[in-house]
Amino acid sequence: MSSPDPKQLQVAHAVLDHLNVLDYTALAEFLAPDFKHRYLPSTIHAADGKVERGKDEWLEVVKYNSSQLFEKVTYGPPLDVIHGASSVVFHLTSVGMSKSGKQYKNEYMVTFHFEGDKIVKLNEFVDSSYSIAYFAALRAEL
Repeated sequence: MSSPDPKQLQVAHAVLDHLNVLDYTALAEFLAPDFKHRYLPSTIHAADGKVERGKDEWLEVVKYNSSQLFEKVTYGPPLDVIHGASSVVFHLTSVGMSKSGKQYKNEYMVTFHFEGDKIVKLNEFVDSSYSIAYFAALRAEL
């Protein structure tokens, strides 16, 4: 059985740091070429209907959200951390403000799956009832 790799935990923390400062180039460096992202639970539906996104698609969604929908979103430090042989799980919260002035506060369980020090899969579990209501109201404002 493999031991947890401390570098993977550092990378997971760095992802949050780069999201907070909108450094997409540095963020991309942590993602494997075959990286996959999913929003979960399955009751969360992206506006475009996609269930899973690759590296470039996910980075574009992150860039779009931060440039078109939000003034700022800040991810807090993890409230809980689980670190396994090839994965890291964070329980965390975020706060932010939409471009229209609507306060944003969400809660997440994020699972990072690694091969070496590259993230191959990121599952982002959100507060589904909050997210569905918030983004429906936000889309209605656009």
